[in-house]
Amino acid sequence: MTTAETTSYQYLLPSAASFRCIDRFSILENSEELEDSDGQVPFWPVFTTLLKSSVRTSAELVEFLETVAVTLRASSGPAGDYQLLESYINTSQPLFFDQYWPVIVRLALKLPQLFPNGSLQVLCANDSPFLLELSREQTACLVVHQFLCTLRAPIWREDFFDFSIWYASEQRHELACQIYLTCLFSYLDTFKVASELALEGHGISYTLVTADPGFEAFGSSPVHLCPIEIVIVDNYQTCPEQLGLPSGATVVAANRYVGFGQSATQEEVQVGSSPEACPAVLFTPPLEDNQVLIIRGAKAVMNIRGQRRDIEVLSQRDVVDWHQRTMLFMDALEIDLEGDELGLPDLSAKNMARELNKAAIAFSSGAYHVIHSPLWGCGAFGADPFVKVVLLWCAASVAKTSLKIICDRESQEVASKLKILTTEARKIFETAQQLIEVLESIPRKTVRLATFDCMMQQFSLSSQDCWRCTINDTRY
Repeated sequence: MTTAETTSYQYLLPSAASFRCIDRFSILENSEELEDSDGQVPFWPVFTTLLKSSVRTSAELVEFLETVAVTLRASSGPAGDYQLLESYINTSQPLFFDQYWPVIVRLALKLPQLFPNGSLQVLCANDSPFLLELSREQTACLVVHQFLCTLRAPIWREDFFDFSIWYASEQRHELACQIYLTCLFSYLDTFKVASELALEGHGISYTLVTADPGFEAFGSSPVHLCPIEIVIVDNYQTCPEQLGLPSGATVVAANRYVGFGQSATQEEVQVGSSPEACPAVLFTPPLEDNQVLIIRGAKAVMNIRGQRRDIEVLSQRDVVDWHQRTMLFMDALEIDLEGDELGLPDLSAKNMARELNKAAIAFSSGAYHVIHSPLWGCGAFGADPFVKVVLLWCAASVAKTSLKIICDRESQEVASKLKILTTEARKIFETAQQLIEVLESIPRKTVRLATFDCMMQQFSLSSQDCWRCTINDTRY
């Protein structure tokens, strides 16, 4: 069995009796009694027997993880040689085996108690919003199983569902993987003391919001433009000020397959800094055009400053009510994959409607005082930032919230133009529909970033029309 079973939208956990494997290393003494007709035994007794073995050195930890991996998947998979993990523990976590390993074992063994059904409900579109709520202890239990690599891939993905992607020596971005491991162990600090204090407090909620197939952001009534602010910062950070706390939300520029990774994209940094968001990969199918994922209550345990190649990790402020944190996972269109034979793909009516609706679904998922957003979809996906920000502004207006666009110093030139664009638009237009008409008036053959000049020209024409109307009104 290479993928997780999902029966009635259930994700099977390692403690389930039907979660089976071949006892390749004869770990169980009575494996013959437990074998089925395919020669497989329940994995849980294999796992609990393995946990009784000595794990006091990095070499013994690697041997444990490799035994689990080969037992379940017949190979070490992305963990490869485990050298990054081994080196990280030896150099950065010298107290791992005294402080963290007992916590990991304790939480891992609670899986049958915390999930008596042996499965997780998969988020699906049958009912919307579809909500899964987990206690902090349940979430921590899943996180340690992602560390131990005892889980199987959900049926909709083959990789990036556990932390083995951070363990091998060959990495796309070695520093990023080390930082994500630092965040993981900082998170486990919370559970060092097995007390009620460590486990009390808010839980984590994961909500799949699915709009009706025919959903349109605009109804028949005019949508008045909401406040918008363009903020230029030195670096993106996962600090409370940039995450929309205490009463707002932050846009996570997600892939359809949400989750963590091996690099430092905005989504990878947001999730990697927040281990409580990581289990979402187990029960969130790829997002459809009319879907967004909302995660509430996940703590960013460390402040990761920067993105891509230029990142560092800092301590997080302690006095923060993380219960109020909201992450809006929105997958933008991969504009870079679309051909430009017909012109700039951003200006396609279908694409504009899709992005507007996607953002409106996310922004309307709660009563948010402000939405914090990066230049959504304008990095690796190659979208035009001026078109995208106008669409985000219209979506925030539909949701009757305010919008704050966060730009780092690398985007300073674009941000300065966005400030001009939004300031001039507010002088002339009152409704979101008017802004959409401006986008629709831009010639499709306009190249990326030249949309700014086209919009400013249209603003000038609209301003002159308004002036003429005012003069005519005064005459009569």
